[in-house]
Amino acid sequence: MNYFPITFVLMAATETLLAAVMSGVNHMTDGQEIEENLIISRRRAISEHDHRTDSAYAGILSDEQELDEIKHLEPSEIKPRMTAILKTMDINENGLIEKNELLEKLLDSYRKLSAEESDAEFLTSDLDENGYITWKEYVGDTYGSSEHFDDEMTEDEKQLFLAADVDKDGHLNKEEFRYFYTPEDYSHMQPVVLLGVMNRFDTDKDGKITFDEFIGDRRTEHTEEWLQEEKNKFIEELDVNKDGVLDEEEVHDWASPNNNMIAESEAENLILKADKNQDGVLSFDEVLDNYYTFISPDSEGYYIFRDEL
Repeated sequence: MNYFPITFVLMAATETLLAAVMSGVNHMTDGQEIEENLIISRRRAISEHDHRTDSAYAGILSDEQELDEIKHLEPSEIKPRMTAILKTMDINENGLIEKNELLEKLLDSYRKLSAEESDAEFLTSDLDENGYITWKEYVGDTYGSSEHFDDEMTEDEKQLFLAADVDKDGHLNKEEFRYFYTPEDYSHMQPVVLLGVMNRFDTDKDGKITFDEFIGDRRTEHTEEWLQEEKNKFIEELDVNKDGVLDEEEVHDWASPNNNMIAESEAENLILKADKNQDGVLSFDEVLDNYYTFISPDSEGYYIFRDEL
């Protein structure tokens, strides 16, 4: 099992998804640079553990078995399979993949991948295999022992666990564990996620995060040039109302990934890459000519190589 801090599962998800989205799948431009240092600092906030291991972005395949099967097909065999998938995506049956249709498929992929990963983690954390996970089971499985059961370092995770236990029976079923595992996907978990972020950064407990609180102990680890760049990002990007601090709404926008925004950016990048006639939509042929990009960006070089054989 991979050890991970549930409290900031969304931070790692944001890092991997946005990095691919903003990079146009392969390369990141200066103007599209992700808040790498910011993300790292937030992930260090609770624990040194990490957990997300899924692909940089979902692509249009959300079924791991289907993806594995396609990877073992010859290029000539892949395109018929992809055509069948495109037909299911073509909601208005006009023979084109429009942006909204691509968006819906990507969002569905995100949801299914998160659920699959959560369910797999559920099985490893359910130590007594009774179909439920107690807080003690989770701590014992994640940290190797139950010595952190009442630790301060696990307090934010515990609050998420309690919030995910919607029927208040003292343990999580598989559905409730999804709330715990990817709290960013569920609106009723957002207040607890926000509280965890504020507890970490709002050191004077005034309900706002100043730039000094935002930087914290990272100040001693970097150059003055880096510090100035971070300050510019804080002022120009994060502090939306320009009052010099981050209030709870701004912290929420900073800390919580927005799947709709991510999917829209990903869809735009995929269309940009495959739309040969630049009409803003994708014909089936345009997708099939770049099928490796739509299947899995991690395997793009592999598919191109096979096509050339």
